[in-house]
Amino acid sequence: MLEELLSEFGDHQVQYPEFDPDTMVLTNYHLKPGLYVRLNEDGSKEEIYIGKKTEPPENTPLVDWFKQADFASSLIEMNKPVDPKKQIHSCNYLSLFCKRDTFWQDGNVHPKLPEHIERYFAALSAVKDKESARILATAGYGPLKEEQVAAGKERFLASLAEVGELVKAYNIKDNSYVKLFLNASLETYIYESGRYLLPRIFNNNKYNVEVGGNVFGLSNTDMGMNAKKPYLEHKTTQFEVPYRITAEEAVLLRKLFLWLNGQTREGKVVYGGYVQVGVHDPGLLVQRRDVSVRKPVVYLHFDRRMDLSVDHYDFLPSFADRMDRPVTFRNFVDAPKYQGGKLDRLSAVEAHINENLYAFQLVRSYDEERIQVTDKLPQVLASQIVLSREAMRAWLRKGDSLPIQNSVDRMTKGVILARLQNLEYVPALGHALNVRFSLLNYFDKGGNDMGYAIEETYRGLKEKVLNTEKRKESAACQNAVEFYLAVGQLLYYYFSLSEAQKLHYDVLWRGIASAKDLEGIKKEHWKYFQKYSYAIDTNNPRFNNMLSVVSSYTPEQDEPINLDALLYGFAANSIIYYKEDSNEKD
Repeated sequence: MLEELLSEFGDHQVQYPEFDPDTMVLTNYHLKPGLYVRLNEDGSKEEIYIGKKTEPPENTPLVDWFKQADFASSLIEMNKPVDPKKQIHSCNYLSLFCKRDTFWQDGNVHPKLPEHIERYFAALSAVKDKESARILATAGYGPLKEEQVAAGKERFLASLAEVGELVKAYNIKDNSYVKLFLNASLETYIYESGRYLLPRIFNNNKYNVEVGGNVFGLSNTDMGMNAKKPYLEHKTTQFEVPYRITAEEAVLLRKLFLWLNGQTREGKVVYGGYVQVGVHDPGLLVQRRDVSVRKPVVYLHFDRRMDLSVDHYDFLPSFADRMDRPVTFRNFVDAPKYQGGKLDRLSAVEAHINENLYAFQLVRSYDEERIQVTDKLPQVLASQIVLSREAMRAWLRKGDSLPIQNSVDRMTKGVILARLQNLEYVPALGHALNVRFSLLNYFDKGGNDMGYAIEETYRGLKEKVLNTEKRKESAACQNAVEFYLAVGQLLYYYFSLSEAQKLHYDVLWRGIASAKDLEGIKKEHWKYFQKYSYAIDTNNPRFNNMLSVVSSYTPEQDEPINLDALLYGFAANSIIYYKEDSNEKD
């Protein structure tokens, strides 16, 4: 995985020479909150302060200089410091980074800061071990000149009082950074960063081998092997580690992950995307809607909790956001405010399903190991998301519809039943049913006309119930779909008679939806009829006709419960409350 990403990162520079790795990293590099001070040789200084909620001005020479110098002076991670006690967080003799509380105490420069600076510069002058000395020598680095180190240390020590006045002037109270830089060429900063990086760029130098004058080791980027993770070591093979790369490749890989970590879009942090394989667009990491023409890509998702890591990776030999066959989301239930239509992009289909079927809970739960249960996300819905999210992601993020084709019926029904436990508005059920019927029809390539059949039967039931002047026999039930539609309609009518301030539709899930057979459905219906019979007018012909449909249905043989028709009847416009408008009368 890492070698493939590294290859595409290198190829991008060949295809777009203006975007060399360093430029790509610095374009997306963000300075951390804190005070940045450049110390000039004539004793003057220049500074900027970046608050936690402010951004530095863009395209200014000083800010650009700070970005490059900060990038070249930052630690790989806190487990690989120069200062043994981890109080100073920079990595060369040209810079001095520390947290505000390390620099400042009780309105003055911290009394222990000079001690920290002495220890830091002593560590810079000493080579860590023989392996580090060998790596540096192989790369052409000689020992640091003592006079350079001493001169840098003295300039920092001499500036502490003046920098302390800046800390006081900017009223820095939070524990953000205080970062000091000597005004040297950026080429010198980059060269000195190599002195720190090369011996520490690998996970552990004990795994290094030298081949043909090059040092190969285990990358530290997105890879960990230590005493706490012994299972990662290959115990039964002649090689101990999964793979090795050169130090130069390890540095380039670190730059790739720094660049990925800085990716934003429309002001928001990016948590994933697609790396095009072979011929690239100008942006190496693109979003789904940018891939309009089919091409091979790598799908990535990032974990940003500590350092950035890739927690989901998949090679897609042929992918495009534009679909070969669009999905038509039809308003079968005639639900109000349902924005259906023909959608031909996976990104649009995902947004529609996420909103109308999953109540905005699917996309945010794609990569959660443990989905947090909330008032809007009950445990039963979280369980259904866990069961269905990989199939949904395979289709909607990777273009692979195979996992969902044979499970769309079970998955969509499970989600809808789970939604009943937390259903705030009946139209939301109608929106979810529209998505279910549309997906069933789509994946059966038009052969599954369940939604159309129920919709047509509903029209017939409506005509039958509203026709109150004909003989009573006209209200007899014709088939199972009509029976379940009528049950759903009556249940909604009973709920409408409730005097409770807040209705809890989860009784549908506990009772009606969990019934074993038709007799169980009739028993649940009779329970609600008895509960609300006190409020029903016996001279209501529409109710009487609907009740006649339910009461008259007796199948000749056992048949499965049609929950789709029942829920459709509950979510559709109430026939009992139906009012004709002037157009229908005409």
